[in-house]
Amino acid sequence: MEFNIRPAAKCCAKTGQPFRSGDVCWSILIEKDGQMVRQDFSSEAWEGPPPEAIGHWRSLIATSTVTSRPKLDADSLFDYFLQLSDSPNIVQQQYRYVLALLLLRKRRLVLEEVLECDDRPTMRLVGSGGEGPFDVPEEELNEEQIERLQQQLFNSGRAHAA
Repeated sequence: MEFNIRPAAKCCAKTGQPFRSGDVCWSILIEKDGQMVRQDFSSEAWEGPPPEAIGHWRSLIATSTVTSRPKLDADSLFDYFLQLSDSPNIVQQQYRYVLALLLLRKRRLVLEEVLECDDRPTMRLVGSGGEGPFDVPEEELNEEQIERLQQQLFNSGRAHAA
């Protein structure tokens, strides 16, 4: 059985005080309303695991070595999405699909329906400003490919910002 447990919280569940790099963090896993929930506590607030805890562990809050990704605004992403609309290049089609997913998350695109085009599920999307519709075939990408395409997007955004 696999569990999808989120990373450590930014603040102590008991005191609300933010964690800092290098702090000791005590975590518990409990069931609430049929869901597995992680709670994180500072050393000062830790009183041991409660009886209902499924598990508990001690860890250190990591020092962040990753620079934060640049914030790309939804309109710039949308402009780039439009530029890739009729590209026959498979990589650009994959890139457009990932852009569509990001724009859905940012609510710049809205999913109207899913259709079948050329035996492939295709998202019919409209822009939040009334643009479109846009038909974007779903790409069969694994997590690694999506991450690589997103990294390329953020790297190109960093180059455009410089």
